[in-house]
Amino acid sequence: MLGKSSIPCTVLASVLLQFIGSCSAYPIILEAVHHDRTCIDVNIGDGDDAHLLFLPLPEDVTDELEDWYTTEFAEMTRAESKHFLKDIETPPADIMKKTKQYRTHSKVTCTLQEDDERQSTKTQTLKYFTPTMMQHISKNSKGWNMNRGNYRLCFTARGSADVRILFDMIKISEYQEKMKKKHIVKKDHLTPLEETFDETAALAKAVIDEMHYMEKREIRMKKTADGTNARIRWFSYVSIAVLMGVTWLQINYLKGYFKKKKVL
Repeated sequence: MLGKSSIPCTVLASVLLQFIGSCSAYPIILEAVHHDRTCIDVNIGDGDDAHLLFLPLPEDVTDELEDWYTTEFAEMTRAESKHFLKDIETPPADIMKKTKQYRTHSKVTCTLQEDDERQSTKTQTLKYFTPTMMQHISKNSKGWNMNRGNYRLCFTARGSADVRILFDMIKISEYQEKMKKKHIVKKDHLTPLEETFDETAALAKAVIDEMHYMEKREIRMKKTADGTNARIRWFSYVSIAVLMGVTWLQINYLKGYFKKKKVL
């Protein structure tokens, strides 16, 4: 899909995501082109689950509004924040006044589809300046399957203008333990040894999830390559058959032509 070797890009993306996960990162900003379909792939580790959060903004939104809503949206996805998985706080008077100037309604539809399934898993309509959350998108089934945990997230903008979409994904495994310990702080929880152990366990789980993802990706690429090779092989057979048929017709036509001209 990338046109080059996908393994280095995947490893680089994994390292980048681990670096972002250790920081207070801002959400991803996607561009949904009007009258078009914009899609991204989402992967969830085995036995894990996730929430997806969205907040659409008009294409011509001012920098002040974009900065304010981006900051508030980032607070919704930060486990240490008091607005974690809650609605954004009431905007100040000046922000509210500028927000009301955009009277157009968002015509963006978000569709979540599991890999190798034709029907959509979830579909939601997004509204401007309003955060929307898809909860528990995984089936939470145990065991491993090559098609489990791979999702395609597509945005369709039906209006006359492009739409900016703030997007973030919250993995339950990464935040569940933090939420459990949020109100329980003991001295032994703050020891450097336990902090190091927790970091090591988190990195080990990230490595295992990445290995499973690479295995699933390799299987999907092999299926795609086998299907392409099979179609090329049958196309070659059909081409040879058509060529032989055309050759036979040409030979018969030339024989008949020369017989009429009494050359043969």
